Amino acid sequence: MPADAEHRLTQAALGVRGALVWTLMAAAPVLASAAPAVAQAGNPVESKPVALRAPVAMLAARPPGWQPDAEAHMGAGVPLDWRETVQLAVERFPAIAGARSAIDQQTSLEAAARAGYLPRVQAEITSGQQGEFGTGQVATVGVSQMLYDFGKTRSAVARERAAGERERAELLIAIDSVIEQTGQALIEIHRHEGLLDRFADQTEALGRVEEITRLRAEAGAATRSDPLQARARIEAVEAKQSTARAQIDQWRIRLQTYIGADAMRPVSAGPGALLEQGSTTIDVDVDALPAIHVARAQRAEAEALLRLARAQRYPTISLEANANHRLGAAGERYEGIYGRRTYNNALIAVRSDLYQGGATGARARASASALELADEQLRTERLQALDALRTHQARIEGLAERIEVLERRVTSIVETRELYWDQYLALGTRNVLDLLNAEQEIGQSTEDLHNARHDLWLAQLDYLLASGAARAAFGLQSAAERDWTGASGATF
Repeated sequence: MPADAEHRLTQAALGVRGALVWTLMAAAPVLASAAPAVAQAGNPVESKPVALRAPVAMLAARPPGWQPDAEAHMGAGVPLDWRETVQLAVERFPAIAGARSAIDQQTSLEAAARAGYLPRVQAEITSGQQGEFGTGQVATVGVSQMLYDFGKTRSAVARERAAGERERAELLIAIDSVIEQTGQALIEIHRHEGLLDRFADQTEALGRVEEITRLRAEAGAATRSDPLQARARIEAVEAKQSTARAQIDQWRIRLQTYIGADAMRPVSAGPGALLEQGSTTIDVDVDALPAIHVARAQRAEAEALLRLARAQRYPTISLEANANHRLGAAGERYEGIYGRRTYNNALIAVRSDLYQGGATGARARASASALELADEQLRTERLQALDALRTHQARIEGLAERIEVLERRVTSIVETRELYWDQYLALGTRNVLDLLNAEQEIGQSTEDLHNARHDLWLAQLDYLLASGAARAAFGLQSAAERDWTGASGATF
């Protein structure tokens, strides 16, 4: 058919307010008999039987390979509960066990430093020339008790105690890190699984456009390019579906690192009230945050090392008592003179290194610099903590406002789509591009709304972590304690 004739036919069909289209859709026999007649008149549409089709509201076109989202979900079984999943990750992750071992190590090192307050018992045997008594051996058993060391032992104990406090704060940071990684993985899996649902809805909506344009093209009321344009839009959505599935696979692999094979199970509906307190301003004690505890403990370590370095300049005063027994030829000669081989002594010893090549002064200067560094690091951590709290709070407020705007946008564009369909089918004042653009706009707006909600969850999670409230939100308040019972019931 010439182009002008085709144009006149299209205008005629639109001028009768869509009556021809509705007639074709409602009466398949009429369509089957009309198609050959149109083809005989020169219409390039191939003459073939047309199957009975449902009204436009009932059409459910599916792209090749499309499956319902319930079948597309990875894994099976009971959905992952957000709280239990995070608790399981904290229970399983090796870094948590490593942090606990580091605490045990520091506890033992503190006990070793405290041993400096207790008496020391030593035994030794010396062999060689024993002066005027000749060659022989001396077996000695001695007891030494430190009386005063100008703070050396006290500084060593304080240093190990501060290191223990640092390791306990590091454990809290490790727990928060696992909460962050596991929570982020759950949110992203939930995000992309929800996007698959929305892409399926968008594909179905575009399929309805493709169906109606194909019927109109077969009837000669539209050009053959209209269904091709609809098919192109469907394929674009299919590409998004492939990307979303790939993202789900990647985030499940991340989750599998933390909880094992359970990562293949579907994710539950959402975090529920877990993240709600992240939407409100929390009364945060910045000095109680783990990062501040680490910085404060590092400062205490540096201060203890400085005191220890300065104390090295002074002697150590101790009480010593020894029992000696001579052996060999020297012992026989000693026994011949004194009538015994054993002799005892008790004394107060004052010991000090007179010269170490400047090592003592160098250690003191290094410790002073370390203390200055720790002070600056503590101030830096406070500033960063306050900045993170303000940043996350502003982000939450901005996302909440964005969600309100996007919800109004979705409502408006859905109403616009309904008007476009009426104008396309009944009035003929809209073309297929208007329909496709409306469907694409709906798809994009719902996608933006869905992403904004999940971005809000991420912001709330970040705020809980920055405020130190994430462990309480996920039931991990006591996870840093040795007798904590994990999600599986195991005691640590």
